[in-house]
Amino acid sequence: TIPEGTMSEGTGSGGFAPGAEHGSVYVDSMAGTVGRTGSYDLSHPQLDGLSLNHPVNVALRRPTEAVRAEFVAAMSERSGEESGEESGEAIGGDSLRGSGTVHLLDDRLVSVVYEFRIEWSGAADVDDRVDSVLVDLRTGAEVSLGDLFVPGSPWLETIGFFARQDLVARLGAMGLWPDGRGLESEASNYSVFGLTVAELVVRFGRYQVAPGAAGTPEAMVRWASLAGLVDPDGPAGHLAASAG
Repeated sequence: TIPEGTMSEGTGSGGFAPGAEHGSVYVDSMAGTVGRTGSYDLSHPQLDGLSLNHPVNVALRRPTEAVRAEFVAAMSERSGEESGEESGEAIGGDSLRGSGTVHLLDDRLVSVVYEFRIEWSGAADVDDRVDSVLVDLRTGAEVSLGDLFVPGSPWLETIGFFARQDLVARLGAMGLWPDGRGLESEASNYSVFGLTVAELVVRFGRYQVAPGAAGTPEAMVRWASLAGLVDPDGPAGHLAASAG
């Protein structure tokens, strides 16, 4: 099944918007064992109108391949094995699970947010992580959050203001770190994000803006709140224009 997401109006029905160039979304998976104690089960979206080696599909696989490589390296180091991945059933509780959810696919952009969980046997806590990819389908290049806005505009400060408002509504004023850490006007604090037709969705790492019980919280900022800041000729200009 295809992860839940959104698409622009008028671009299709019953799923994500197919395009003459990029096709539609399908989910690819990778699963296996590492040594005798570890296992992983990951999935990520791909576009069936493009080859596996197309820059867009390579970008969409990048987060899952990176976290798998890190997990395999850590497992090999923990077990003292050099063989890395093996076949067969793993014995033990070390595991990596995760998938990507498509937030948007239209004729211009594909936006995916990834959630991963690593569980180490004997550890008191889990390692929850988030990542994201935004690709411009016209160029095949990845797009950063700053690329969406007018250069020199106070987009970081504005996103931070509205993100904090939404987090307080979700977690309560006492649910965030009292010193406001993780929400400063620094691009690195907002580097994990997704786009939908109606809003910008920012994801925060565990412990970034709140205690661990909050998990990896999200904050939603409507495009209407970013009026005048989004570059009208940029990758997300059409989203801001339709919201306005």
